[in-house]
Amino acid sequence: MTEAYDIPLPEVDKSAENEKYHTFVNLALILAAITGVELVLVYLPFHTVFILSTLLALSLFKFVAVVAWFMHLIYDKLLLTLAFGTGMAIATGTYTALLILLSSEDVDHDVITGVLGYF
Repeated sequence: MTEAYDIPLPEVDKSAENEKYHTFVNLALILAAITGVELVLVYLPFHTVFILSTLLALSLFKFVAVVAWFMHLIYDKLLLTLAFGTGMAIATGTYTALLILLSSEDVDHDVITGVLGYF
């Protein structure tokens, strides 16, 4: 008679899962370190243009890292990554166009505050 514990179980290789886990932990640590650099950079006595451009570059890197790894785009097909990138490009262009169209120098603040006074 064969007992249940006499049947050999198939071996499962979980090294790929462990590698992904370590990649996510390492990325989270890198993102935390970049956030720390951003916080310290704000208080340093550098030129405003340097600080803003460095903050923009660090934020862009963090955004791409989060999208690529945490949204699993790095593991998906290239077509899906391009579809996401196209949508982001359109959204960024729309946002930039609206910022230019609605810049504060072209807005009549007296009209806006007068209209809001009626509500």
